[in-house]
Amino acid sequence: MASPDALPSFSIITPSLNQHRFLRVCVASVEMQGYPTVEQIVIDGGSADGTREFLGHCSDVVSYWQSEPDRGQSHALNIALSRASGAWIGWQNADDVYLPGALWQVARAITLHPKGDVVVGDTLLIDDQGLPMGTIGVCPVAARRWLEGFWPYNQSVFFRRSLLERVGRIDEALRLHMDTDLLARVAQLDPPVVYLEAALGAHRKHAGAKTISGAGDPASRVERELLEQRYGRKLWPDGRLARMAHRLRSHLVRVRTFGLGSLVGRLAQRSGRSSRAVVMVP
Repeated sequence: MASPDALPSFSIITPSLNQHRFLRVCVASVEMQGYPTVEQIVIDGGSADGTREFLGHCSDVVSYWQSEPDRGQSHALNIALSRASGAWIGWQNADDVYLPGALWQVARAITLHPKGDVVVGDTLLIDDQGLPMGTIGVCPVAARRWLEGFWPYNQSVFFRRSLLERVGRIDEALRLHMDTDLLARVAQLDPPVVYLEAALGAHRKHAGAKTISGAGDPASRVERELLEQRYGRKLWPDGRLARMAHRLRSHLVRVRTFGLGSLVGRLAQRSGRSSRAVVMVP
């Protein structure tokens, strides 16, 4: 195993508000990486659900935390970024988690491709109890093509900190799609991206999630329209046929890059076939 001094360092930034139930799992998912050069920074908006008491007992795991009113998730992320000291930044929301070995896989990718500025992996979908619901696979395209709708998920993206310093602060006027805006600004710089055919993080789908309503949420539509005006183009496929065509293009790119077996395995996971059968053999 490489010495800690030779390993890339990570800062994991985590915004939170009344997510104590899930935050405990998120913090544990970073601790259980067993990675020697990682700090987790938790910025909580003044929760009243036991979060502050929990964080008060996490000094050996969470490098920095605060629990006080802020101006929302985007503001919390900017506070966390200002505190980050790692060479690489990961953004994990309080209700999401990293999968075992994720940081080690990213570190290996960075070592193999030292000119990369972003590392992206697949993202597992989990339900309220943490049970898998399928996988969202990466589409390994140049970063500039993210603007065509090939967005990675923040749960499985790692940025070189120097790249984020060039991109600038997260837009605090955005409540739902600050991640898309950040990725769009990264895409405009078209940095080299290292893609992994492996799930790095898990996105939890639950009733309390801000984005549970998807594009049908009026607030989401307002922000989507604002961002499409800002970047002068459609950032998401519009309509059923466009979404189907977009998904097909994504599959073709993935097959061309990772091979047919990768697509078959991911489709099986997404359909739920890999976790439906429950049998007892006498």
